[in-house]
Amino acid sequence: MLYDHVARSAGNKKFVSATAVADFGNAQALFVAPTNVFSAGVGVAVQNVSLGNRSGGLVTAGLAVRLGNTVWTAGQVTAAGVYTADTADAQDATTGDFSLHDRADSGSGFLVSADIRFNILGLVQSAAGDQTTPVKLLEYWDGTSWIDLLSGTGFNNVFINDALTATGEQVLCWGIPNDWVVGGSGTGVPSGKYNLRVRRTHSGAGTANPVASQLFVGVAKMLNEELGDNAFATISPGMDYPFPPQGVALHAVFSTANQGNYVEADVRPQY
Repeated sequence: MLYDHVARSAGNKKFVSATAVADFGNAQALFVAPTNVFSAGVGVAVQNVSLGNRSGGLVTAGLAVRLGNTVWTAGQVTAAGVYTADTADAQDATTGDFSLHDRADSGSGFLVSADIRFNILGLVQSAAGDQTTPVKLLEYWDGTSWIDLLSGTGFNNVFINDALTATGEQVLCWGIPNDWVVGGSGTGVPSGKYNLRVRRTHSGAGTANPVASQLFVGVAKMLNEELGDNAFATISPGMDYPFPPQGVALHAVFSTANQGNYVEADVRPQY
């Protein structure tokens, strides 16, 4: 099967988009998978990838597919573990309609669920919170308890650059744990999906809740950590390198956004 050769800027963004977008980011994608007439997932496969860093410093760089919006859901979760679905607000481009943390409930946050394991989450944050010394908890379910990815040895932490006290594009990217299973304790938590909780504790509630306009969920691969400025990482696996069929669009991933960041890759649908 023929490949499309992609050679272009990664865009002034870290993952899907730096702003909320009505097209879910497809217009900024490197490649959009075609629609399968049988309604099955198609997916994307790549070969001969080159990632160029022009950000001015060290970055983590790679490729990721954005999961289709039918594959994932999201909502708010309390410190006590009560989940309330809010998927429409997470997926649409309406400004400031998805709450990331309740300042009156230290330990609250939000939860993202998907049909498959995922390892990258983009947020377009439209309003910052002003909580005192917020501490992030990034948790997955291992079948018995919620495990914080940030409290272990650090090997699961590829890059985490979201902040309650900031606005704009925030991105979390982590290594997928081998023991991540579906379900999770708490009221209303989706039992048949892979769930990720993003919560914050704080020592002072402040006066403003942090909110997002839109979330993007995906699967990242080919990640190169500490890629130097003006350096290229070349990946030539010698065979198709497939992404999961639930991925509907291919995007570059750069932990620091810069219009000069560059991607070349041979891309095709993965039927």
